[in-house]
Amino acid sequence: MSDSRKRLLGLVTIGQSPRDDIVGQMLPLLPAGLDIRQVGALDGLTCEQIAGLAPGPADYVLHTRLRDGQANELAVTVGRERINTLLQSCLKQLECEGANPIVLLCTGEFPGLRSDTLLIEPDRLLAGVVRGLGPRRVGVLVPLPSQIEAAAEKWGVLEAEMVFAAASPYGGQTELTRAAEELGGHPLDLVVMDCVGYTLAHRRVVMQATGRPVILASRVVARIVGELVE
Repeated sequence: MSDSRKRLLGLVTIGQSPRDDIVGQMLPLLPAGLDIRQVGALDGLTCEQIAGLAPGPADYVLHTRLRDGQANELAVTVGRERINTLLQSCLKQLECEGANPIVLLCTGEFPGLRSDTLLIEPDRLLAGVVRGLGPRRVGVLVPLPSQIEAAAEKWGVLEAEMVFAAASPYGGQTELTRAAEELGGHPLDLVVMDCVGYTLAHRRVVMQATGRPVILASRVVARIVGELVE
């Protein structure tokens, strides 16, 4: 394929771009030389503006990371309804630049988002993959304890026994190991890492603690995207 016909893949993070930690998990499964454009809902915002997006008591909670943040203090929590307009603007920006498809780098549910191009929402992909496997007992790892209730509602569509644990992908090894061992105490068929912020290194910790197959969201998304843009 000539350069003039290259597909432009759009990536939208609910935090700040670039998210090279996530893209690094995806690149080995994508065609070489693919043009990628990243934008983030929190790009260009001040710390005070980001703090104003914190979730209220009844908000749908989202957990993300600021630009190039590695330390836990650079992880932030925002409310879905408070960033929906920002996310919609990101989609419009990428559409205008010719991106197709566009991938939302979050496994949360975003029922109000609209796009005139192909929009890939990881929560739908994950649910379809796991449902197709037909497991009887599923472990789900989410970033925050405050997200477990929403996760239980989302995964309740499966005809399976569900077990949940929480560990931020931007926290320390101790937190992840504890959550993985908590899941490992149950007779699971598989574990779903329900956040695109989890990495292959995180996956190895969970596999070792549980002894079960572990589904990493970013890799599932990358495999599908690879088929679409090849």
